[in-house]
Amino acid sequence: MLVMSRAPRKTRAYSRSIGGRKSNLRSTQIQYYLCLILNSHFFSFLTEVGTHFFILSCISAHLPKTEASHWQDVMKDLKHIQFLIQSLDIDTILYTESNAHPSCKITAMRCFLLELRVISYECNNTRLTETVENVIVIANTTLSSDRNIAESGCKECEELEEKNVGEFLRSFIHIVQSFIGTS
Repeated sequence: MLVMSRAPRKTRAYSRSIGGRKSNLRSTQIQYYLCLILNSHFFSFLTEVGTHFFILSCISAHLPKTEASHWQDVMKDLKHIQFLIQSLDIDTILYTESNAHPSCKITAMRCFLLELRVISYECNNTRLTETVENVIVIANTTLSSDRNIAESGCKECEELEEKNVGEFLRSFIHIVQSFIGTS
């Protein structure tokens, strides 16, 4: 049996039948009320305040964070890495700066960041790798303003003492705290 169907009619959003009569949003009466609402002083006040609020929100979202807040984010991630490492069996020895001289702390931080990549490489854990990468990005971004500072007399990374992951992270947290204290 062949059934022919009728193609559905296209309906407009502003015109549909209600109880035998058409409801049309384009009617003069509805336009009048919409115009009255949009032009009222109260609504224009809300619109002006809303516009100012929106603009200030956009500006504040793009304001740079202070350097100390970046280092506090690094600190939180390092504590998260410490927590993750407790549940993983990582037997890695890393070059660790235990007593960085204040005039060598940028060099020491760069060494810590290089060694942090080793943790990510040695461990096959996605959450740990993501957190390590986050620390590296935030710290390198924050250190980028200090690229032109020359530190002399500092140890090379390979000259540092080798320590286990737990001691490495404790020393790393200590150096980050020194950056927070000077910001």
